Amino acid sequence: MMLNTLNQQRLHYQETLIKTSADYHYRFNRYKTKYSVALAYISEENGDLSSCGEHLRESDTIIFFQPNFCGIVFDNTNDEEGIKAANNILSRVQNLFFAKHFYMATITATAEQSEFQMIHDLFDLIAYALEHNMDNLVVDASQIIQHKQSL
Repeated sequence: MMLNTLNQQRLHYQETLIKTSADYHYRFNRYKTKYSVALAYISEENGDLSSCGEHLRESDTIIFFQPNFCGIVFDNTNDEEGIKAANNILSRVQNLFFAKHFYMATITATAEQSEFQMIHDLFDLIAYALEHNMDNLVVDASQIIQHKQSL
């Protein structure tokens, strides 16, 4: 299902998201203005995440890979603020799509990671969440580490 599509289209999706976040990454490198990137997926193929855009700030950006799969760039956010912004989207979407499987992963820019590595790791996070059915929560790297330790 989605995991197969994600694996087949991953490079294209990653390239698209890297292009979308290029201005944010430039400002991060130049001015140290942090930003976070999230991926959101709802399991219903006819699910429409366009309402996510209604809950973003003007400086945030949303890009749709499919109607039920999108990337969101949260401007001027550290780890905690990026997770909070993603949780805000999660709670609003859950109200619209009650009892649906909603997957979300987030990552924040750091000086230790290239833009490519950051986006690559974000797609690893969403793939892990899908593979392990970690739905209806915002997944970040710390939760993956905890999940692996509990296995």
